[in-house]
Formats: sequence, C-alpha cells, structure tokens
Amino acid sequence: MQHPSPHALRRKVRRLTFLCLVLWVAVTLAPVMLARSGWTWGPWPVDFWMAAQGCVLAYLLIVGLYAWQVNRWERQADRLSFDIPPGQDN
Repeated sequence: MQHPSPHALRRKVRRLTFLCLVLWVAVTLAPVMLARSGWTWGPWPVDFWMAAQGCVLAYLLIVGLYAWQVNRWERQADRLSFDIPPGQDN
C-alpha cells in the first residue's frame, strides 16, 4: 500500500478543517436565520431547539468526526501529527 506524502496529508486535513469551519458557521447562524420563521418540530420551535441544544450537539459532532477522520488518515499514512517525547513510547 502506497502511503500519501506528508504534503498531501496536510492538504487533506486543511480541507477538512475548512469544511468543519463552514459547518460551524452554518450551525451557529441557523438559529439567527430561523428566529422569526415560525418553523416547528412537534410542539417545539426549531429556532429555540437549535439555540438551546442543537448547536452544542452539532459542535460535538463536528469535533468528533474531525478527530475520527484525521486519526484514520494518519493511521493510513503511518504518521502522527505530533511527536512522542523520548522514553514515552510504550
């Protein structure tokens, strides 16, 4: 199996970071955009749910997916994004 170059891995991570930032902005602005829409999900207004719970859950999901994907790419490349201090590698 051919391992991607460090430059290619860095480029993939940078693109994923940009995508996560775009998602973060969209999730942050969704309650503001929907504040006067009157959309409901059952008896609850969508904007209230997003402001109270949805944004935090979406942020956690974005961070979790980012970490999972970058760890997967680093495993495929046999490379870590950080250095292990000497004498600490078990």
